[in-house]
Amino acid sequence: MTRIGVVRHNVSDFPDWRRKFDERMAIRKANGWSGHELYYDEARKEAYVVHTVHDDKLENAKKHMEYFKAHGKRNEMNPSGNPDHSIMPKGEKIEEITY
Repeated sequence: MTRIGVVRHNVSDFPDWRRKFDERMAIRKANGWSGHELYYDEARKEAYVVHTVHDDKLENAKKHMEYFKAHGKRNEMNPSGNPDHSIMPKGEKIEEITY
């Protein structure tokens, strides 16, 4: 597996955001994701998601991230293809899941 990028989300209501995040599991799987690490910084009200993909799905996942970035929906995404991200997760690690 490869870590592909970090996404920072402004989160005013973590339980509500988390519910929506969990509901999108099938979409993430369909777009090549193989797992994630989730962090939450209570003081900043920010969630950080480190996405991972299976190596054979890397190109599909990069295209998915670029699509959202191009539409201004996830401008913190950095499809780097390696763990040296421009954004580092902050806060408490909530979970690490492999799909």
